[in-house]
Amino acid sequence: MSSRAWAELVHAQVGVLLAEAGLPCLHIKGPTVATWLYDEGERSWGDIDILLPPSAMDAALDVLLSSTFSLRDEGLRWRTSEDHALTLWHDPHHDATYGNGELDVHHRFPGIDADPELAFAELWRRREPHRLAGYDVWFPDLPSRALLLVLNAARDPYGAKPREDLRRLLAGASADDWRRTIDLARRLRALDALRAGVELEPESQDLVASTALADVEVSAAWRLRTSGSTRTAVRLEELRRLGPLAKARAVAGWVVPSPAIIRMRDPRAADSAWALARGYATRYRQGVRELRHWVRERRS
Repeated sequence: MSSRAWAELVHAQVGVLLAEAGLPCLHIKGPTVATWLYDEGERSWGDIDILLPPSAMDAALDVLLSSTFSLRDEGLRWRTSEDHALTLWHDPHHDATYGNGELDVHHRFPGIDADPELAFAELWRRREPHRLAGYDVWFPDLPSRALLLVLNAARDPYGAKPREDLRRLLAGASADDWRRTIDLARRLRALDALRAGVELEPESQDLVASTALADVEVSAAWRLRTSGSTRTAVRLEELRRLGPLAKARAVAGWVVPSPAIIRMRDPRAADSAWALARGYATRYRQGVRELRHWVRERRS
């Protein structure tokens, strides 16, 4: 069986498991783009990405971890992780029916600044049915897919697939398509990230000038992201936009991350206590280097 067929089966397995538990689940990225902007077999996709409301995360993880999935990074918790998703492994030895792969369980999507619970409710309200491997699953509607596609490109400006997805969207979307996508971005507080992503492609100039995006100011953090700046530089700019309490929590998490986060960033840190200490030291050295680079950039 092809890798595409395996991927469809795992997607279907996830959708069925969560649907049977009464939990809302949107499939995002890979198949939602491949079945829309590409011909059959033209764009590969393997790993699974789903979006859930934060209120369903714990129940969904219980369901998935009780089946054929396990945590990729032991000890990592979605509530305290720096990331927008928690990654699970699918173990083919436990159930070879569905093959191997990673499952990213998203509780928010970078670029959407609306409350994650409310943002999911809006995307869920607009959902569309789709079939993968003969099973019913839920995809975002086309304006939602377009928004998530552009935000994904903005997060990964040098990724080959996200950039090709963006080029195809820009080539095929109509003025009315963009109006609906921009309206959705406004409701989800994602306009600056949307403009930042669209502007990755030079041919988007006319689109920006002729739509409401022309009046949108892109934040410094998203300018840094789309220019490929360092993680530290982006975080420092994001920090400037937070309130005092959120800022204190963020700084504490960055300065003293959990051992699980260190092991996630550097798998070698799981070998021993000494290796974990080296992982912390490496993180701090990298942070200092990136901080100095950020200071030089702001002075220039």
